[in-house]
Amino acid sequence: MARADAILAAVQLIHEAPLTPEGWTRALPSIAGALRSEHGILLVQNATRTTEFAVGFEMTSEQVADFAAAADVDSSFWETVRALPVGSVAPTSALLPEREYVRTIFYNEGVRPVGAFHGLPVSPLHTPHRFVHLSTGRRLGREDYDAEDIAAMRTLVPHLVTALHVGNKLAAVDLRAMGAEATLDRLEAGVILVDAAARILFANQTAESILSRNDGLGIDQDGVCACSQGANRMLRRLIASCESISTVNGRTGGRVAIPRTEGRHPLRVVVAPFRAEAAQICIAWLSPTRPAAILMVSDPEREQHARKEELRRRFRLTPAEVDVAMEILKGDGRDAVAARLGIAATTVRAHLSHIFEKTGVHRQAALARLLLRGAARTDGGPEESEGAF
Repeated sequence: MARADAILAAVQLIHEAPLTPEGWTRALPSIAGALRSEHGILLVQNATRTTEFAVGFEMTSEQVADFAAAADVDSSFWETVRALPVGSVAPTSALLPEREYVRTIFYNEGVRPVGAFHGLPVSPLHTPHRFVHLSTGRRLGREDYDAEDIAAMRTLVPHLVTALHVGNKLAAVDLRAMGAEATLDRLEAGVILVDAAARILFANQTAESILSRNDGLGIDQDGVCACSQGANRMLRRLIASCESISTVNGRTGGRVAIPRTEGRHPLRVVVAPFRAEAAQICIAWLSPTRPAAILMVSDPEREQHARKEELRRRFRLTPAEVDVAMEILKGDGRDAVAARLGIAATTVRAHLSHIFEKTGVHRQAALARLLLRGAARTDGGPEESEGAF
């Protein structure tokens, strides 16, 4: 009964191992205990047979490193270990007679310094890209592993295989998630993922910046909200409509303008259903919340600032020249530009002269086309002549 309890405890920790960085460190003592062993090691090698990950139980970091190095050096015995079919279990005494085993580099440099002798290895994962080795060891002088011990390891093998595959999938998901999050954080638009009750499940950096100002959009006890009552009712109604495809008017989501403090342009918010049915099915029984809508938040002032920075970088314009260039795009003449910027018309002409020189065009119409089309070289050098337009 005690052996069965030990195996069950090991199984639980094996399945928990992929979930935390220290998971295998916690699982190894339990695995060793279920196999009545004093030592344990998990080793992961890549396609070039270089050890990428190694963790040991009752082994110092130096001993773990020596074990991995001995596996790399002693190709003869290690090839026998690697040749084991995936999931098969065999004590070292079945792989090589003891009188030969004690003369191997693997034993003398990797096993003997730990004080162990008999080992029980298994390869729960072996692909062209990864080789995973797990083994437990018993101190020198103890009896070899018997049929009951081998049966116990065979009981653990399917759980080891499953845990390693889960770990690989989680690592792939984490990598994709980090890539997606990094991409979203580069957007000038705010991206907010909410459930049907408007509770925030994710917000990129731009959205966090907008929400933190509490001007137009903010967060209350229920979730994302508009500071204007009318806009808030509309926002919540659009979000709620995304929970189900079937709505009263047959439509889901929509657009809403969110007013801000006087003198500032309103935020523009697009609300769209979040249709990741597979993901929702997977998490529905794990969490009371699931994503229902995605909000794309545009801040005209932020976008204008980003556009000015891009013009400044591309053409090496000064802040004053950027302001003039942006106003020229409105197409109502130099005097109107001067009036809006509060500067003299002669100053506008001087700035335009510098802008023409830096962009390589010579007329306001050509300049407007250049800026609108973004036909600029990233090094900020002279552009094509205006005749090209």
